[in-house]
Amino acid sequence: MSSGQTIRNIIIGRGRYVESYVEYKRAMVSGKLAMLYIMLCLGYIAYDLPTGNLSQVPVLGATILLLMLSICYHRYGDHNAAHYCMLTTVNVTLYLVASSESAHSSSLIFFLVNPVAAFALLSYQQRLQATLFAVFTYILFVMSFFVNYSILPERYYDEETLIYFLILNFSAALPSAILSVNLLVALNRYSALKLVENTDLLMKTNAELDRFVYSTSHDLRAPLSSVMGLINITEKSREPEEMIRYLGMMRDRVTSLDRFIRDITDYSRNNRLEVKREKVYLQSMVNEIWENLKFSADAETIQFKNEIPEQLFIHVDRSRLQVVLGNLISNAMRYHDNEKSEPFILVEHYITGNIICLKVADNGQGIPKEFHTKVFDMFFRANEKSKGSGLGLYIVKEAIMKLSGSIQLDSEPRAGTTFTVRLPL
Repeated sequence: MSSGQTIRNIIIGRGRYVESYVEYKRAMVSGKLAMLYIMLCLGYIAYDLPTGNLSQVPVLGATILLLMLSICYHRYGDHNAAHYCMLTTVNVTLYLVASSESAHSSSLIFFLVNPVAAFALLSYQQRLQATLFAVFTYILFVMSFFVNYSILPERYYDEETLIYFLILNFSAALPSAILSVNLLVALNRYSALKLVENTDLLMKTNAELDRFVYSTSHDLRAPLSSVMGLINITEKSREPEEMIRYLGMMRDRVTSLDRFIRDITDYSRNNRLEVKREKVYLQSMVNEIWENLKFSADAETIQFKNEIPEQLFIHVDRSRLQVVLGNLISNAMRYHDNEKSEPFILVEHYITGNIICLKVADNGQGIPKEFHTKVFDMFFRANEKSKGSGLGLYIVKEAIMKLSGSIQLDSEPRAGTTFTVRLPL
């Protein structure tokens, strides 16, 4: 395990994660600052113990415990409490130490570092609190430097000791300042990238909207017009067999319309809703999807194989993954090969490093090579007999992008199709 991963596990906790990238970066810097200040306190204690001057040791020991408490807050997900605990502890300890020793020990440098850390760790909405921390730090600086009063016994150092504390304090203050400033730079860069990404997304959405309005108006009107025509024919018919046939045709058109509306709903939800991760047992989800499909006419002769282990789970957005697997399984069912004696749909998985791969395979009609790059396009239909809306695989691709994953298609006409979905663990 790398040192970076070890530090991350100490601060955030093994197996825990932070939903927001910005909050994660702030938590990591806050935790690293706490660890750095703990080492600084240990450096002071390492000097005091051999000399027998233990007046600061209880304060430094309490400071270490409070800094460890701030890391515990991070591990339990209360990052704001961790920031406040760490910043307040450092300010108060700094005042107690700085007011009791010579200014030449260079501990006063932290009165400059701490406000920078406050503005880096607290969000824009918390800028008032960050300003109050800066004012609080300034007041403590004035009291420690200009007020001749110290809670702790005053300490006087020789020249060698002053050099020791100068090196020790500077060695802690410099990386503290670098961590804080680097966090501000990183968050600024992230905001700029998000702005570019949102601009690209807006242009993509506008282009898709034009096409979406045109195609949906056609695809919504077509089945309705067909149903209206069948109603007119049925009204004129007197043969029961013909009326039953026309009613069956109406049912097909209404089913197609219902499927299209559900696809539009899935498309809208995927674009609108934030990603919410939760614990999902994959075998149970796949079985639930098949239970909703297996009574349709297309599923009567299909052998469904779910080879995902019962206890396998991942943390993922449940609704999006259900849309992805539901579309892939229903497509495999809808486009099975009637001429094959044993049509099947197989769902399995494998894990490579930090990636889980979910495979939905069938021995159905297959997709010609020339369509492989087009099947994920909006409103694309591979053949004229397709009953789908042309949105299904497009929604699958968009949902997988929201999950930071990818999808691969392998297919041969008359041989079958395999979709492989890769998701980060």
